[in-house]
Amino acid sequence: MATKPKRLITHSEEFHTDDVFATALLLELFPNAEVVRTRDEAVIATGDIVYDVGKVFDPKLGRFDHHQEHAGKRDTGITYSSFGLLWREYGLQFCENDADLWKAIDKRLVEPVDARDNGQKITKEVYVGVEPFTIDDVITVMNPQTWVNETEGHDTQFMRAVELATTVLHRVKAAEQNKLLSRKYLLDLYAEADDKRVLVADRKADVAGIILDCPELLYVVSPRPSGNWGVLAVSIEPGSFVCRCPFPEAWRAQPPEKLAQLTKIADVTFCHATGFYAVAESKQGAIALAQRALVD
Repeated sequence: MATKPKRLITHSEEFHTDDVFATALLLELFPNAEVVRTRDEAVIATGDIVYDVGKVFDPKLGRFDHHQEHAGKRDTGITYSSFGLLWREYGLQFCENDADLWKAIDKRLVEPVDARDNGQKITKEVYVGVEPFTIDDVITVMNPQTWVNETEGHDTQFMRAVELATTVLHRVKAAEQNKLLSRKYLLDLYAEADDKRVLVADRKADVAGIILDCPELLYVVSPRPSGNWGVLAVSIEPGSFVCRCPFPEAWRAQPPEKLAQLTKIADVTFCHATGFYAVAESKQGAIALAQRALVD
């Protein structure tokens, strides 16, 4: 689009997660634009960008109604919502042309919103009738609740939901940037390490993101906000609670005095009952814990 859009149009009445996040994205990129919520076709025709309404999908014309058959779906089979279509068009701009960050946010936030809006399940129900309270639910409950006599209109609540979505969008962006930076940091440490079983980081990093790339890695030592040091036993795969080399059973859930006797490390203070995490007061103590666990 050669000129910056001045009028953003989406549907009126009840709002959904996709049109709320789509609006949040567009207002971050075009903060001076006017947001109009309507189903009046004459008004819709005046929009520079129209999304989730309008019966037209044509990015060249600024039209992003995902309810049209040719709006398409992802390689995963998940159909695009208006948020996904606009993310595909403008998301890279929001990410300052960082393609890795764009992909990370797409996978973490945008694709799940697309799926939920189109009625496609992406989680397995473990307990019958129990589903997680998702970001979709957070946005949905922002709609006026008429049976409890809420008097605020849909347009007022929509903009409140957009404000919330804007915060979430920026926090997800920061979190995914953090993961990408910590991944590079840990992979560099791993490549340079003489003993690839134990990495010592100078700050907490996202270990889950490098597990599959570091097959020899067993423990990661890093500082904690309180000033002491933790040792993480690395999982067999991201999201798993099974560790490659958990701390010895004899150490687990022991009081500090007993733990110090068992490990021969004076400043050890904690070992989790499942064996996935331990803590020492000093960096040297934490490294010693990891080294001791390798031979016990």
